[in-house]
Order: sequence, then C-alpha cells, then structure tokens
Amino acid sequence: MNKRQQWHLQDYILLITSLFFMLFLNGAIPFVTIPTLGQAIWTSGFARSIANGSWYNIFAHDFGIPQPAAIAFGLSGAWLESLFIRFGMAPFDAYSCMSAFWLMVAFFSAIKISDMFGAHRRLAILSGLLWMSMPIIWAHAGYSMLSLGIALLSFYFLAVFNILNIESNPTKKNFISVILYFITVVISVFMDGYTFMMFATGASIIFSFVFIASSKRRHSLLKVVLPVHVISFLIAYFLFAKYIGKSNFESYSMDFFRGWGLDLSFIVQPTKTVLWLPDFLGLSINRSDSIYFGDYSVWVTTFSLPIIIIGLFSWYKTKKRNYLSTGILLVATLGFYMALGPSLKINSIKPEQMQINSPHQQSALMPAELAILPTGNAWVSESIPGFNVMRASYRWSALGIFALWMLVIVWVSQVEKKYQVISGSILFFLLLLNIPNLANQWQRGVIARKMFHKIDDEIAFPLRQKINGAEKVAFIPWGNDFLVNYLASIGDFRTFNIGGDKNLVEAQRFWPTGMQSFNDGVLNADKIPALTKMFLDNSVDVVVIPYVHLLWSAHRWPCRQDAEDPMKLSSDSLCLSQRKSELASTIHSLAALPYLDVVDNTLFAIVKLRPEFTGSEPLLTFLLSQIDYPIEVGSRFKDNVVLFTQGWHNVEENLIWSQSHAKLMLPVPEECVSQHCYAVLKFTVFGASPARSVRVHFSVSGWNQNVRFSSTDLNEIAIPLGNASGRQEITLTVPEAISPEKLLGASDSRELGIALQRIELSIK
Repeated sequence: MNKRQQWHLQDYILLITSLFFMLFLNGAIPFVTIPTLGQAIWTSGFARSIANGSWYNIFAHDFGIPQPAAIAFGLSGAWLESLFIRFGMAPFDAYSCMSAFWLMVAFFSAIKISDMFGAHRRLAILSGLLWMSMPIIWAHAGYSMLSLGIALLSFYFLAVFNILNIESNPTKKNFISVILYFITVVISVFMDGYTFMMFATGASIIFSFVFIASSKRRHSLLKVVLPVHVISFLIAYFLFAKYIGKSNFESYSMDFFRGWGLDLSFIVQPTKTVLWLPDFLGLSINRSDSIYFGDYSVWVTTFSLPIIIIGLFSWYKTKKRNYLSTGILLVATLGFYMALGPSLKINSIKPEQMQINSPHQQSALMPAELAILPTGNAWVSESIPGFNVMRASYRWSALGIFALWMLVIVWVSQVEKKYQVISGSILFFLLLLNIPNLANQWQRGVIARKMFHKIDDEIAFPLRQKINGAEKVAFIPWGNDFLVNYLASIGDFRTFNIGGDKNLVEAQRFWPTGMQSFNDGVLNADKIPALTKMFLDNSVDVVVIPYVHLLWSAHRWPCRQDAEDPMKLSSDSLCLSQRKSELASTIHSLAALPYLDVVDNTLFAIVKLRPEFTGSEPLLTFLLSQIDYPIEVGSRFKDNVVLFTQGWHNVEENLIWSQSHAKLMLPVPEECVSQHCYAVLKFTVFGASPARSVRVHFSVSGWNQNVRFSSTDLNEIAIPLGNASGRQEITLTVPEAISPEKLLGASDSRELGIALQRIELSIK
C-alpha cells in the first residue's frame, strides 16, 4: 500500500484534464456527444420503458409484448439511464450521462489500483488514463455495455484487491469490503456477460495463486475471501437467471468461436483508420470481412503488442519484489489463450472460392479445416456453462490487456524516483499509441447525438401522434428491430416487436400466430391475408410499415448500407426511395381494401381498420360475405385466413392439413335461412388404411357425427349450415392424428389429421 499522498494544484489540473480527455476519447461528453447510436437507441428504449413504470420497475412493458421484457444484458446501464430520464433528461443525454458515470467509475478505480500498488499520484492518474485509452474499450463503444464492462474491469479488480486485504477477524471495515464486493459482482453480472465471466475467472486465479504463494493469507482466504467470492457469484448468477427467466442462453457452434477467435496478426499490426500514430507512421494495414473471418470488431479492438511487450518486461522486473505479479501474469495468459478460440490463427484468411461464393458476413464462421492447429480450449467453450456462450472469443483479450496494464502499474510503482520521468514517458508513449484520429472521434460523437435527436423529430414524435397508447401495434415485416424499442417507449404504445437477438427469441414464444407469418422479412401482396388475420383475431390494432430499416437505421439514421464502417453511408434519400418503391404496390393494394384505413407518410405507413369495421365481428361478417361456393382450398384462395381459424397447418398448393383438433368457419348464404343447406367437405385422411382406421369427429351447434375411415381415398361429408348469423363454425377432431415422422419414418414432424381440398354447397 502506498502512503497517503498530498494533493497539489498540478495534480488536480492533471486529474481534471485527464478526466475530460478520457470522456472525449470515449465519446461520452454529456449534452455534447454520445458514444454510439445503435446500442444507445436499443438501451434507451429499455431505459425509457423502465422509467415509464413505477420506481421499482426493471422490465420493459412497451415492446416485446405480451410478456414484460427483461433486457438481455446491460441492466446496470439501462436502470441508471432510466433515473436520469426520470429527472427530466432527454434519452440521448441520459445515455451519455450514464456512460460518463460508469467510465468515471472505471477511471477512478484504475487510479485507485495504481495508488494501492504505490504509484506516484501523477503516474497513477496517467496510468488510469492509459487504461481508459485502450482500443479494447473505446473501439467497442458500438457494443454499448460491453465497452463499459471492459472499462469496469478496473472497478471489479479493485474490489478483488480490497477484499484480499481484509483480515479474518470481523470488523466494520471488513464487513463493508464484503458488502462492496457483493455489490460489485451484482453490478457486473447485470452489466455484461463477457466481463462478468472475466471478472469471475480472473478473481479466481488471483485468489488461488495467493492461497498457494502466501501462507500468511491462507487463513483469511479460507475463512472469508473464498466463501464471499463463491457466494457472491452464485447469488449474482441466480439473480440474473431469475431476471431473464432462464439459467443460460443457447450455446454456439465451434465455427463461431473460431471465426471470432483472435488472429495473432491483429495483435502485432494495427488496422488502418483505427489508431492515429500507427496510421501516421504507415504501420497499419487494411482489413475487412471480405477476406478475414469474424467481423470488424475482431481486428479494430485487439492491437496490443506494445502493452504486451511492456507488460512482460514489467513482470520480469517485479516478479521477485512482488509475488502477485506472477498471479497477474497468469490472468493475462489465460485471457489471451481463451481469446484465440478453438484454433490458432496467424493471418488466416478466407480461401478465394469462399470469398466469391459467400462474400463478407456470409462466411464469417471459420471451419476447423482452415485453421493452423487446435489450441485445446474447445472443450471449455463447448462444455462449461458461461464459457459456452462467450462466442466472440477475441473479447477474452480484454482480460489479458487489463492484466498486462496491471503489471505495468506494478513496475511503475516500484521504479525509483530518479527514473519516474522515464516510466512516465513510457506510459505516455503507450497512451499515444492508443489514440484514434481525434477529429473523427469527435465528429462521430456529435453526429450520433444529432441523429438521435433527428430520430425523435422525424419518426418517434410523428408516430406518437398517430398511435393511441392503448393500441397494440405490429411493425411488419419484423426482425431484430432495435429502433422499435425506442419508438414504443417514447411513443408510450405497446408493440410485439423488440430489438436484440436474445430478446427477440424470447418474445417470439408468446407472439400471436399472425406475427409468425412475417418471419421471412417479406411484405408483399401475398402477405395481405396474413395481415388481415391479425386484425380479424384482434391480435393488433395498428400495423406500421416502416420505410427505414428497423435495425440498421438505428445505427445510422435514416439508413446505413456499409456494415464494415458504421459511419460510411450512401445517399439517405436513395435508401428511403428504394424502400418506398419496393412497397408501393403493396401499400396501394392495402389502401384499396374497403375495410382498411391507410395513412402513408414519408418514413412509414400506418394501417388500421376503418371505424365501421372495428372489432372482429363486423370484419368477419364482411369477409365471409365475399366468399362464394364452391371453395377450392389452396394457395390461390385469398381468404384462407378467414376460414381456417384454429388448428391448421400452412396452406399448400391444393389443400390444407388439419391438426388433431381444428375449427373451420364457413359463410352461410341468405337462402340457407329458409332452406336446408349443407357444406360438403371433400378431404383425405392421413394414415388411414384397412389395418389402421382413423376416426374423425365433426360437430356444429346441435349436430355431430363420428366417421371412421380406412383408406386415403377422397372422402366427403355433408354438414348442415343452419346458422342465421351468416356464418357457421365447424369443429373437427382426429384423435388418431399422427406425424409422417412417427408413422412412416419421414422427416415431416407435423401432426396431420385430414387434408381438406374442396368445400361445396348443397341446397335441398
């Protein structure tokens, strides 16, 4: 521990200057810049929705309905941002303030660690700024809480060193350290899953090493530190699992881990347009996903050769005077080892044929046969919970870089006073190597804030004026709709759509069946019946058809075309005009329908039922009145959604298969009120044979019939249509319905009952 140092004016000036430069570097100057746009929109949607609820609310209720939506990662950021929103801040400024808060926590924690190791005050401040300047932090700003989580490794490990210093005898100071450690662990698990695992792994290595290397600390480790460590992480994991509603996310293939594994060439040579000094000296090279596996984040964030060299030198110089240096080196070694992923890569590029057949992100995954040799850590990523979802392997390098930074701090702290100018110069040189083009960095932060503001003015507020807060909304076609999180929460309406791949998967489990019809991202005239069905079964009150991309427009407003460079764009008007042109015929067809009201704006079209058709009854009556007999079932029949209300598979070219229990809604012509009418259903029965008879039960109000079928020939049955309301619901049950997979060993797992082909009207 360092003796308490006096603060001098120069120290305050250096601290304040470093603090502002750190915030500037990370694009988080409140009311001026924001670090990113896309993830800021996504997070702000959750934050605003949380703020829309009661003070203890931690779920989003405006999007991802009908269930409350838990933010998949980043609650520690979103909840804090929601507080700023409650205090009256605009979401974009609230996000910037939230980011600035956590970055300052990380910055001061890094300074405190330096101070704990004994660094001179000014060297400690410079050391803190060095950590916060690492590209592994600011170049991940587009990933929101991942960037903050990496920065907060200093905060997490400050808690590690604090608890290491407690004694086994209970005291008030020890109790506070234990509570702070637990709080830190909880903050980390709700900030970001990657850095939570790094925290858990790195702390476990440090504690284990100290237990082995320091006999005098074993008693306090066994009695206090290790129990607190294990219990804190178990409780934090339990709280997170309870919050998101599952114990773990789905694991990923080894090809993903391999594709996003750290290529050693990325460590050694920086990527062009990322770092100012290497670019100026001509040391950088161009990289893109046209030839490299993974995506741009793998190669723009991981240049770390200088800190590796100085870190290893620092370990060599301090290993005898401070035994903890070797424990920290073990943390760094594990971080970089896991960052490699399952296979070793040294300037590994895609084969030429792969570049042609599957360009860019279509070939981001890396097959094992293209790697140099296995690293041996695949079993960790395959088998161990937590590790098996850290699919972007390269991110482990953050732990390695942080540990090497700590080794540098240990060395700087031990340097004699006469050599402090040299050590300070080395820190400054490392800092200089980390700096991007500052003018571009400033411009990005300012532009991002302006675009956020334009999203409010150009689409969020106009939508709010068009949609009633009590109405259920569907944006179609849907996908990973980042922008909707914000639009719904700021507009205070409820929508099924949601942004975030993990959140989307969870929300889909509870969506109405009509939403699933748009899972291919396509909206054309063929999808109009599916849209109508959503109104028919009261799934939605409003359909919004956006002319902007609900994922990429959140990253670059109003459009983004270049996935490699988030700031590179083509003409905004071209993006919008293309989308509007593609959808023009569909919008025209919707507007031509007598029961729909379509309002077409610059950035979106809004579709609602006309007032006289509000509610399912008037609409159903109208749609049934438009259907004439005979009805040829199949894909060409446009009113399938009206007839087949429940328990049917997708319509095929000339038939539709029922499940074991299904309902059929048929129109009843006016003449059937005074005459005896029958609906004649023509169908086959799946799996019926002399050896396997299949019973089918048909029923309507006041009539039912059981029939057994022993062949797959075309059958027919006449069902009375006697309902004066103009429609008749028929229920059919096939108890012996079975899938082709179970009956024949085929690949079709659908449960099949009858195949309805034609419906005729018989009047007697």
